[in-house]
Amino acid sequence: MSWTLRTFQTVTTCVIAGVWAAVFAVALVTADQLPTPDTAAVQLVLPPLLWVLAARFVLHHWWVTTGSRLAPMDPPERLLTAAVAALPERRREWGAAMAAELTEVEGRAERWRFALSSVRATLWLGAGGGRPGVVTLVAAAVVASTAAAGPLAGAAVPGLDVFAAAFTALVGALVVLAVARAGRPALPVPVPTFLVVAGVVAAIAVTVVFLRREPGAADRLPPLAAIHLAAVLAGCLGFALAPPRRLGTERPAPHLGATAGVLFAAWLLMVLRTDGAEPPLALLLVLTLALPLVPVAVFLLPAFVARRAGRSFRAGLLASLWTVVTAMPLTYALWLPEALRRYAIDGTLLVGGRGPVGTNLTDALVFTLGIFPVLGLTLGVIGAGLAARTARGPEAGGTGPGGTRPESPDPGGAGPWDSGPGPTNPARW
Repeated sequence: MSWTLRTFQTVTTCVIAGVWAAVFAVALVTADQLPTPDTAAVQLVLPPLLWVLAARFVLHHWWVTTGSRLAPMDPPERLLTAAVAALPERRREWGAAMAAELTEVEGRAERWRFALSSVRATLWLGAGGGRPGVVTLVAAAVVASTAAAGPLAGAAVPGLDVFAAAFTALVGALVVLAVARAGRPALPVPVPTFLVVAGVVAAIAVTVVFLRREPGAADRLPPLAAIHLAAVLAGCLGFALAPPRRLGTERPAPHLGATAGVLFAAWLLMVLRTDGAEPPLALLLVLTLALPLVPVAVFLLPAFVARRAGRSFRAGLLASLWTVVTAMPLTYALWLPEALRRYAIDGTLLVGGRGPVGTNLTDALVFTLGIFPVLGLTLGVIGAGLAARTARGPEAGGTGPGGTRPESPDPGGAGPWDSGPGPTNPARW
């Protein structure tokens, strides 16, 4: 392992620990009720420990694929290399030529001037391919739809105007981007895509039902919360309909992730329905042991299996993202109806305690679109990293400089083991 990588990992560890300690201290000072010492110790240590472990895995992967190649470069070359890496495949040869030409430029100012001019050119090249007239018409339609969506939704469902405008604008931006890239719509993984789209539709539907049944809960969806909800749901749609190609196209990963997302939603429903019930002793023992372990396994195992099957860290990350993207809208769509059911029974909130029924909407945003996905993505990255660490034999490959292990090729990337510029097959640990 290179000392430079050690430095990156050490700095990252210190930053995560320091930021979390500051946030935790502020939370304790502003809390209405202090947690018990045992709970506080777990909350102080466990989250940053998981984040540090996940960050170190990501940094290790980045160093083997990209970092060690960028380390000896000067800033202009790093900037141009990063810009070229973002180009679509059909433009990679042009980017490789610009990178090669930069090596002939001398002088710091001249190198910066050439790199910046090349980066500006990559922005035009990256957006090229679509028909300007069609793009303009689609963009105009998106602007008109956004302007109309807010008032119409607000008139039908009080409190939903900001969400409707933000969601329309974000989805419209994705459509404009797709048209600009002149890409043909395709569903390489129809079943996972259908699950995510169905989850997003269900999430919007339950929000409408919740606000119509409880008009007073509209104050629990202020503009920032509405934009957050719109951004998450639009992001899920965008990911499902056009997954990032740079994460690979390994077939098992989306199916593993989507299945895990459905299982997590089923686990949440089971927890909500068994809370307060008195099952038989044998079943109670099984639930006591199984329920806390299910979410860990649901988020960790798909990434682990996908990484081992695809022999690529990116395959594990792709499975983890599919798990989170599938789980978020589904769990949100389950949370609000269950919250209304619980509140109608005994007037308690879904997380316990008493309060206005609209508080359940805030809790849904915090847990299903905040805490759960952050925890899930962290565990997924750890699963992919553990799979890379435990790989043996041909799957792991040989040993590269600094004790790193090259992985199997991943088309479309660029790594430190490349023989030259352009689209090559990187080696990964």
